Amino acid sequence: MLLTLPNRWNSLYDACSVLLQRVMDDDARLEAVNEVLRNEGCTNRNRTSYYGFDDQDKQVLQEYCKVMKPLANCLDRLQTEENAYLGVLLPTLTLMRVALERMEEARGDQALTYAKPLVRALLRQEGNKGGFNNRFSAMFKDLDLLMASALHPNYGMTTFNSVAPNMKEEIFQRIVKEMKALIRQETEERDNSQDMEAMEEHEEVSADPFAELCDTTQADQEDDLEEDIKKELLAWKRSKEATLKKSHFPAKYRDQWVTLFIKYNTGIPSSAAVERLFSTAGDVLRPKRACLSEDNFEYLVFLKGNLHLLKQKFKVPRGVDEEDEMF
Repeated sequence: MLLTLPNRWNSLYDACSVLLQRVMDDDARLEAVNEVLRNEGCTNRNRTSYYGFDDQDKQVLQEYCKVMKPLANCLDRLQTEENAYLGVLLPTLTLMRVALERMEEARGDQALTYAKPLVRALLRQEGNKGGFNNRFSAMFKDLDLLMASALHPNYGMTTFNSVAPNMKEEIFQRIVKEMKALIRQETEERDNSQDMEAMEEHEEVSADPFAELCDTTQADQEDDLEEDIKKELLAWKRSKEATLKKSHFPAKYRDQWVTLFIKYNTGIPSSAAVERLFSTAGDVLRPKRACLSEDNFEYLVFLKGNLHLLKQKFKVPRGVDEEDEMF
């Protein structure tokens, strides 16, 4: 049986889910739990008789788990260390909001009986900073967060009809503008390098020094470049693979697309990894190792944290006590 922990956000949801799956849906186990509750002196809501879990309790737990499941899934996605890109944030929050709104608007057999106040509290709360709308509405106007989602191959511009439809055109134009700047910068650097080489070989004065001022080639190239970027962006289909690859980005100007993706999708550091590091350090610095030097302690923590990169398994020799185990 799972227990609720204050520092594990989904622990109450996980505990209730296990209770439903392993106890409430099994008559024998449910009767055994009810017997324990009766022996412990648990009473009903009116404190008039002893009882265990009944059908109403089961429905309450089912509705609680149904409402909290989108929130739990959202937290699991956002606190992972794999594919933890900033562009994941807004689509994940949108997915949770849409699921909660559907439950709030459900009618008939799908309507909630007991958990509607919970749905309303999760979506909106008057007079405080709680609820989805109060906490996250400003994020859906943040241009950097929107750019991160638009440049993520798993989402792209196709998700903006749900994420931020009123910001779609602005983000589209901003991507085109920044891509043009990146491509132009690289082209100018390459051209300058070639010009310097040419000047060293041919130091001749042009017969028409004003020809560059009358040249319209550059303007035409700018228009062509903008059209190319727009076509690539509109034709960019979202990838369904969890692990991102360079091939998921548009083929034309791929290096610039990747550069722009990295610019906006650098993840925000999470405290979860730090908490795990402290836990690892606690496993290393045991009572029998109280005399470890700072350097050796740091080496051991580093090795244990990166042991998976070595792709090796260290076995404890026979006769060695577990307390004396190296890792």
